[in-house]
Amino acid sequence: PVMKLISKSDNKYDDTIFDLATPLINAGVVLAGLWFTIMWVFEGDSSKSMMLAKLIIIILIYMLARFAVQLVEVFVPLVVENLNKRADMDLGGVESLIFSGLKIAIWVGAAMVVFSQLNIDITGILASATIISLVVGMALKETASNLVSGMMMVMDKPFEVGDKVTVMGVTGKVVDVGIMSTKIKTSQDHQVVIPNKSISGKEVINFAKGGPEDTPKRVNLRLNIGVGYDEEPAHVKQMLLDVVRECDYIIDDPPPTALFRDMLDSALLFRLNCWVRDYSDEWVARDWILTRVLERCIDEDIDIPYPHMQLKYDPPSVMEKEAEKNAADEERKSAEKERIRAEARIKEQAESTARMNARKEIRARIEELNTALEEEESKESEDPDDPEGGISQNRLDILAEIQELEHKLDEGSGDDD
Repeated sequence: PVMKLISKSDNKYDDTIFDLATPLINAGVVLAGLWFTIMWVFEGDSSKSMMLAKLIIIILIYMLARFAVQLVEVFVPLVVENLNKRADMDLGGVESLIFSGLKIAIWVGAAMVVFSQLNIDITGILASATIISLVVGMALKETASNLVSGMMMVMDKPFEVGDKVTVMGVTGKVVDVGIMSTKIKTSQDHQVVIPNKSISGKEVINFAKGGPEDTPKRVNLRLNIGVGYDEEPAHVKQMLLDVVRECDYIIDDPPPTALFRDMLDSALLFRLNCWVRDYSDEWVARDWILTRVLERCIDEDIDIPYPHMQLKYDPPSVMEKEAEKNAADEERKSAEKERIRAEARIKEQAESTARMNARKEIRARIEELNTALEEEESKESEDPDDPEGGISQNRLDILAEIQELEHKLDEGSGDDD
């Protein structure tokens, strides 16, 4: 009847629990039979019956403790894996710690019950255990603090794997969030390991969480551009806006702005304010915009002030021919320089466009993989043949490819901060 009832249940763990409980149930039936037999055989001898009854109770306690340990062995890995998925943390290192702690607690509890059944005074043992616990607790103070901080981070989730953060002066991408520490990879490929205790008491800047849902990784880009006093502010502002609107890395909402910010000793200062769609594109967007601004300033004859000294003199008449020759040479050099600059500009524009298109293709591929990942997760959650909810090889391959593509984006960002 019990098996028939279990077979009708949709719970995927009831079969496992019943298999583990079957030896305990059988032993309980046998021990109950022994109990009644002993009580009947030694009806007149209470001391023998009590001794044998205590022996049966001790055996039953052992069976119950063993059953509890088996449950821990089955369900602790499942609970840890569930936490891994929900919190996006690697709790594998703490799995053995949780299992060992629960196992010790079960057997110690069982031993205390057995001692009480045998009328053994355990006051001295408890006092010694208390002292040992205090010593161990003092020795593991830092470890315990990191554990608690790690669990708090699981609930609070100030950042996730893949986010760009600044913690304690370290800026980089989060590559692992463990129960004891967090690993951050900087733009120089240095891996920084920070204890969770240190993070919990410090300010965390998360670049991946500031924007709205459609552009969560957007970042503000501000550029200061100085021009000469002879330039028209309206002309300069319009030129800056034209450039930034041509950049595919920049989003339209919030709209970019160009403001006349200050009048310096030798320049009019303008502030170009815009938003980059993804923080990994910040430095390539900065490069693209500054390059185009310089080209437009040259094409439209907008003066860019810089420190220089100008010497003027009237050459004597005997040097007129030399001056003409120098002027011709200068004109030739100027023409050659202009040709080289034009070729370099064409080449740079082609490379910049190719880089932009390549990053677009990578992002499109990442979006496709994220969609495939969601479908794979949905299939796994609905798969009745996978009661433990394990991660399929296909899903692991998708995650690996996403990580590789995101690494390519970071490599091409030029971020050295």
